[in-house]
Amino acid sequence: MITVNLYRIGNVLPGPVRRFVSVAFIAAGAVLPAQATDGHQLIGIGALQQGTGGAGVASPKDSTWVLLNPAGIVDLDRRFDFSFEYFRPNRFMEPHGFLLPNEAAGRMGDDGAFPIPAMGLIFPHGQGAFGVGLFAVNGMGVDYAHSRTVIPRILGQNFDRRTQYGVMKLSLAYAHKFDNGWSLGVAANLDYERFKTDMLTLGFWKTSGSNDWEDGLGGGLTLGVYKNWDRWSFGAAYTTPQWVQTLGKYKDLLPGPLDLPQTVQAGIAFKATPDVELLLDYKYINWEGVAQIARSCARGGFGWKDQHVVKAGVTWTVNPKWTLRGGLSYGKSPISDEVVFANALFPAITELSATAGVSYAITENSDIHFTYEHAFGNTMTDSGKGDLFSMVGKGTKIHLDENCFTVQYSYKF
Repeated sequence: MITVNLYRIGNVLPGPVRRFVSVAFIAAGAVLPAQATDGHQLIGIGALQQGTGGAGVASPKDSTWVLLNPAGIVDLDRRFDFSFEYFRPNRFMEPHGFLLPNEAAGRMGDDGAFPIPAMGLIFPHGQGAFGVGLFAVNGMGVDYAHSRTVIPRILGQNFDRRTQYGVMKLSLAYAHKFDNGWSLGVAANLDYERFKTDMLTLGFWKTSGSNDWEDGLGGGLTLGVYKNWDRWSFGAAYTTPQWVQTLGKYKDLLPGPLDLPQTVQAGIAFKATPDVELLLDYKYINWEGVAQIARSCARGGFGWKDQHVVKAGVTWTVNPKWTLRGGLSYGKSPISDEVVFANALFPAITELSATAGVSYAITENSDIHFTYEHAFGNTMTDSGKGDLFSMVGKGTKIHLDENCFTVQYSYKF
């Protein structure tokens, strides 16, 4: 059992960290499935990252930087952060095409919502800092009333209509600031993945997983660099591929593991005034480096392309009590119009997101933060110019837009 393995891992951690991890897994395990926007990744973790559109690799603000850029945690106080996000995606599917699509289903919608937790701790130590965090970071999910394809109807059944996927990261980080002002950081990531679906396989039959949950463990590293000057700062982070166990129940559908792609995020921050900071980040997501995601649909993949994402944000400290944030994130969908039908149950197609956030200092040591994010709707139609699945699914439409509200509490001690 996954829970037993994680418990044994937790026993070797220091007491406060072990207690933190135990509570975090209990809180997060039941709500792992989510929806996301940088492909199937969230644009940012927690209210402060999301408030600036996920930009800020060069401007550390809270314990979620353990994951965004571990080098930046050297500039943080000893602190605890807990955030809770209410994520409400709106998606629809309208099957069209020749023979295989279930045109009788018409337009089917799904507006089911998901809660997404995140929490972390920072411990400064000399010229460095330790950090630990648990974050729900990736996800995708649909649950339509009727099947995407006509085969279940012919068999008098109703499968090929549901997918749930989520990834949670436990990250342990250390950063060190050198005498020249540059900081280097590294985070070791333990990934916990959950997946279930009733998709049709290449054998034109319901997957043997039969919409039962399957779990997998994996891991990788995040490496970061950070430097703060008077008004400028620079940050960059590289996350290695996160290698995850093959999902055994779904080998007939997914011949390879659903690894997480390597990513690079680099950016600058500029203090236009003592109270106003401007942020600009670039993020590269190497979906084509994940065989299961990138291989053609005719070979059991999804046909995704790499993403190049630009994020911009602004933070305005109005006074010692109030801080305002805003941000934009744009990245072209990794799904092209030649693989729409094949991705109808995995519709990661939003491209532009806008965010707004506010923070209030309750006391000298505690703050509360709120953020609203809207991912603007994107509708795609299969061109029929791809492989066999595109040809038979020509005209199939999928749509996705998203709204989410995040509340976060921070305590410095």
